[in-house]
Amino acid sequence: MPPILKQIPVALLFAAAVLLTLSVPSLEMSNRTGFVTSIGVLVGATALAAWFTVSPSLARFAILVPLLDFVAVGLLRYGTGEGRTIFASLVILPVIWLASEPKRRHILYAFLGTVLTLTMPFLLGSPLEGNINEVLRVLYSSTAFAGAAAVVNELSRLAQRHLNDVRRRSDAAEEELDRAAAVQRALLPKSSAIAAGYELAGLCIPTRGVGGDFYDWYRTGNGFSLTLGDVMGKGVGAGLIAATARAVVRSARGDSDPAAALARASDCLSSDLEDTGAFATMFHARIDAGSGRVDYSDAGHGLTFLLRADGGHERLVSDDVPLGLGLGEAWSTMTRQLEPGDMIVCCSDGVLDLFEDAVNPLDRIADLLASHRTAAGVVAAVDALVQGSALPDDVTVIAVRRDEVPALVPA
Repeated sequence: MPPILKQIPVALLFAAAVLLTLSVPSLEMSNRTGFVTSIGVLVGATALAAWFTVSPSLARFAILVPLLDFVAVGLLRYGTGEGRTIFASLVILPVIWLASEPKRRHILYAFLGTVLTLTMPFLLGSPLEGNINEVLRVLYSSTAFAGAAAVVNELSRLAQRHLNDVRRRSDAAEEELDRAAAVQRALLPKSSAIAAGYELAGLCIPTRGVGGDFYDWYRTGNGFSLTLGDVMGKGVGAGLIAATARAVVRSARGDSDPAAALARASDCLSSDLEDTGAFATMFHARIDAGSGRVDYSDAGHGLTFLLRADGGHERLVSDDVPLGLGLGEAWSTMTRQLEPGDMIVCCSDGVLDLFEDAVNPLDRIADLLASHRTAAGVVAAVDALVQGSALPDDVTVIAVRRDEVPALVPA
């Protein structure tokens, strides 16, 4: 806690003591010099607290503030009737200030500060003869305040240990999350040069370092496949399911029917998704690099666009359900032709959130995609929208454009 925040209660209660002394006739001002000096010392202590707060490099000297508070309260006691003053209890505030520091020696500082406060009248010349009860009161009160300081100090040490433990666990969790995010990034395609005459680009930005979105592409016998999946939810749990879905779909690369890959993924994920109450949408396509034939299946995704070279576009949708519902689903395979200059763009529903203020966000997305004639341009446009936005959901986009009749890149 900044020194000035610790000092504010002391300053407020001290100010109240001064106002009461000046305004209540029954309260005694036994020594005007001591009274005025106590105000000056308290003002100086408060000024030091403010200085130490704005100058963190000097924070190690902040212990001077409660020590000055002890002096100020002692002078106030001397100036307002000594043993008859009602303000001696103010000493508890610098005691708590010191005791709240976790080091044990601060208990001793609190004890010595209390002794200084309560013996201040004697140090300034008040007669000690006949005041044996006052001496005993000083010793007893100082011991009692030291006991209170010991309790506060122990509570402070326990709180500090708990805070350190929470920080260690938080740091460990953050480190684990960073490693998980690195693994998830490593699963994304490394190269876009998988078929001559085709340009591929992709982007995946999770909201929490690890997310439920993924995209993938890889070479097949006569062309390549591309996939975009969106697991409901965020964080590590969704990321684990997404990684499993990616692996299962890849395991079906030998089957030319995209629907077979979705069926295999659904069979694998059904029990896991049922247990978590989640589901996954997916777009999966196989493209014949030579002819441009596109066979695709859509499992409840519906956010794929076919942009024609002449400026027209259509959405590649289906009535098929998401993966993992466990209802004996079947997925259909549909076909389109990707002509030179055409482009397929698929995005996750996190892109919809970027247009949440639009009347029809799908039309806005289509217009944005159609305004760019390269796969890299589409991905860069989505990335530009993401920058500076507070993402409520993972954002993923994948684009493939046919430049000319391609042939496979040599292995």
